[in-house]
Amino acid sequence: MPELPEVEYTARQLRDHIIGATIGEALVFWQRTIGHPDLPDFLAEIAGRRIEGVRRRGKFLVLDLSGDLILTIHRRMTGNLLLLPPGWEVDTSLQQSDPIAWNIKGPSFMEQGRDDKEKGYDASRTYNSELLYCRVCYNLADGRRLLFTDPRKFGRIELWPCERELEALEGLGPEPLSDEFTVEELTRALAGRKGAIKQVLLAQEVIAGLGNIYADEALFYASIHPLRRANSLTRSEIELLHEGIVSVLTLGIEHGGTSFSEYRDLWGEAGDNYNHVRVYHQQGRPCVRCSTPIERIIVGQRSTHFCPNCQKLIQV
Repeated sequence: MPELPEVEYTARQLRDHIIGATIGEALVFWQRTIGHPDLPDFLAEIAGRRIEGVRRRGKFLVLDLSGDLILTIHRRMTGNLLLLPPGWEVDTSLQQSDPIAWNIKGPSFMEQGRDDKEKGYDASRTYNSELLYCRVCYNLADGRRLLFTDPRKFGRIELWPCERELEALEGLGPEPLSDEFTVEELTRALAGRKGAIKQVLLAQEVIAGLGNIYADEALFYASIHPLRRANSLTRSEIELLHEGIVSVLTLGIEHGGTSFSEYRDLWGEAGDNYNHVRVYHQQGRPCVRCSTPIERIIVGQRSTHFCPNCQKLIQV
């Protein structure tokens, strides 16, 4: 699932390229992608809206629209956003010719004027095959198309009045890269929590946007075993964990996010942060600090990676 760095990196790309654009219409190819309001109302209300801002809250992208509306996008496991330049056509013929394939793949896209048979050209493989599985297409008034692709169909898009933003994004804790995320705030959030620190860090009401990849990396940074009870951490350990969370998230953004499966940026490019992780998906490889092989365990049904030497399980 895209986490804070992947969502933030995409938000910055969108901020550079679509603010000021007008959404002419939205085409929805998988109805359940739209979580709020009902589809007919969604289509009617979003048409003609100007994109006035792009933000991120936790793992949500938030687009501020004219008319005091916000569009929230939660990419879940496999959702991506792609921006196509003018001159691309959408082909929905598969919906009639092969409904089963349509439900899996969605529409196809191709550049106008290009012969798709010429030189073996296959429109479905353009942008590294990321044009497949489009669930929603926003046709911008300037001819560009903003696509939401999602192979596993878990992503959700919602349209809300601005005054209901707290309702739309309820249950989210502090932003870890904001001034409100202090050592004192992290200490308060961990106090009284007897669960494993790895599992607590994944709770979005504790820290908004932190997920599996960066929780593993932050715990390694702070030399804390993922199974340590959250309320057993000392002040110095919490300080180091706070520093680690901020550090690994900042580096993740700088490297364009972590792509090890589905995540791509606005242009269909993979992020580079996978080349900079220290423990995540590194099981069996030597620790960068002590050369002990990295191990993998399951914590709260999530794969968890750590160095058994650098991150000893202290019984407190």
